[in-house]
Amino acid sequence: MMYSLQGLAVLALSYFAIMANCAPRLKSKRSNMVCRVEEQLLRYMRHKFHALSDEAQKIDTDTDTRLIGRDLFQGLRGQGKCYVLKEVIDFYLGNVLAPEELHTKYSHLKEIKEFLALLIKRHMSDCNTEDRTQANHNINLLKQKLNQLSEKGVAKVIGELFMLLQEIGKHCSAPPTNEPGH
Repeated sequence: MMYSLQGLAVLALSYFAIMANCAPRLKSKRSNMVCRVEEQLLRYMRHKFHALSDEAQKIDTDTDTRLIGRDLFQGLRGQGKCYVLKEVIDFYLGNVLAPEELHTKYSHLKEIKEFLALLIKRHMSDCNTEDRTQANHNINLLKQKLNQLSEKGVAKVIGELFMLLQEIGKHCSAPPTNEPGH
């Protein structure tokens, strides 16, 4: 797809405007909340996650396997679920989504990877659980499913990124704060 220079400039300026708008929200909330993500922050990226997932779902023909689902949270409560999500994101970023050539295949992937990296670094870094044994067991099951998918695993992971964002909102989100600038 060819873009005009003016169109690319508008796209770049829009991206920087969104990121500048998100920057204050990416500050850690450790003073009053541990392991919480503001719902508003997730809403900023919702459309891009959805568009990227739609792209990958066209390639992903395995409709039976779910990586992000009930099995991932089995036997966990409270922050344990958020801890698992943080660990899954970290695994995805370091292993599955790491190859640079994926950026040319999937639009918005680079931006979403940057967003997820900031999310776990600034909002989810304190996520922990008392039941690490169960959490790690669930994460290992996800990794086993992913290994069974082999080459199709990347499309499955990218296709489920929107579900991942929804689960973060469900298990790790905090209502918007009433701080100035929010």
